[in-house]
Amino acid sequence: MSRPESAEHDREMRELIVRVGHIIQEMTPQIVEEMTDLLSERVSGLDKDAQMIQMLRASVDGNVWTIGHILTNDIAIESVQPSTAAVEYAMRLAQQDVQLGSLTRAYYLGQSLVVRRGIDVVDGLGLEDKDQQMNLVRWITDVIHNYIDWMLQYVTDVYVAEQAKWWTARAVTNAAAVLKTLRGEPISAAGFESRTKYSLEQHHVALIAWLEFDTSDTDEQRQIDQLLRRIAAILGSTKPPLITAADRMTAWAWVATPTLDLPAATLARVAKLAEAEEANNIRVAIGVPAHGVAGFRRSHEQATKARLVALGAQRFRESQLVAFSDPDVGFLSLLMHDPKSAITWTHEILGPVANGGEQHAALRETLATFYATGENSSKTAEVLGLHRNTVRQRVARFEQERGGEAVNGIEISLALKLFDLLGDG
Repeated sequence: MSRPESAEHDREMRELIVRVGHIIQEMTPQIVEEMTDLLSERVSGLDKDAQMIQMLRASVDGNVWTIGHILTNDIAIESVQPSTAAVEYAMRLAQQDVQLGSLTRAYYLGQSLVVRRGIDVVDGLGLEDKDQQMNLVRWITDVIHNYIDWMLQYVTDVYVAEQAKWWTARAVTNAAAVLKTLRGEPISAAGFESRTKYSLEQHHVALIAWLEFDTSDTDEQRQIDQLLRRIAAILGSTKPPLITAADRMTAWAWVATPTLDLPAATLARVAKLAEAEEANNIRVAIGVPAHGVAGFRRSHEQATKARLVALGAQRFRESQLVAFSDPDVGFLSLLMHDPKSAITWTHEILGPVANGGEQHAALRETLATFYATGENSSKTAEVLGLHRNTVRQRVARFEQERGGEAVNGIEISLALKLFDLLGDG
């Protein structure tokens, strides 16, 4: 049994907690306004429009009132019903493509503000017993922390489930509008935007992302979606990308870009992201930024060609990102409809030089430099660090192996380039 003074202490503490709970409930309108202004100003994506602000306000109101209700009625967290407005708001954020991190940050900022107001309320009670005051602050803070932790887990699950459901429905809607546009069928820019929430009348760049290996893991499909959104941020887009599922392993995307310029440094950042360990089963092909409906189609066509190069050219088989802006990619895309014929042609032009081994590799390097320098033996020797006679001997050997056929420098250079890019197929 508890000692009488202990029971009295518990009763007093309970009365103080109830008083704090009532005061917080009375302060709810002021706290809601303060917190709504704070979150809409500090957290990205929460101030998208007036309707979202109203939903944010309702979510805050529900959570603050519930905290006061828990304190007033000594309710255990496991018995609490989540705020309907807060749940609906999490679902809407998922539908609006607002990042989950924004929702998480909002809850932590909100928690900090409510804790401060709770401490202000305790201070306002004017308690003389400082130990009692400290214990009350700890109690109030623990209740708020436990509620926010529980609620954040709840709305996170709601957000993730809604995003998956919304993605499936949206992918079907997007696919129909996207295919119609790519086929050149009549569709108004306003109609397209109404269906997909993406404007055709802007600068954009197309991407294709696909799983290198089919693992039948739905989580990897989600990773494709996340990777494309992170790429959009690197590309400087302030809007959600348009993403649609081409098949179970492939997604098409378009990202709004601020300019038609796509610097090499930016592509390097995208490549580094694509090469990250968590995305190593995902490969990406990217077109060149363009404008309007014609640019929407052309950039996607370029991304499609870059993907063919990624799949068929030896030079790019290990690349996580393949960009059409790479001169080698644009060049190879012209041959990807029949790469085997291109490989056969290189062997016919190069003859035994196309065989394996270090000796033939050294000869190909010498020939490539020789024809690139305008068939200048001295410059070739300087570039490669060889003696001029060595260069001449290698070139003479190549010409001899061709059986005395006339040598066309442009043709040889092209064959060497193709061999370097395509290999033996």
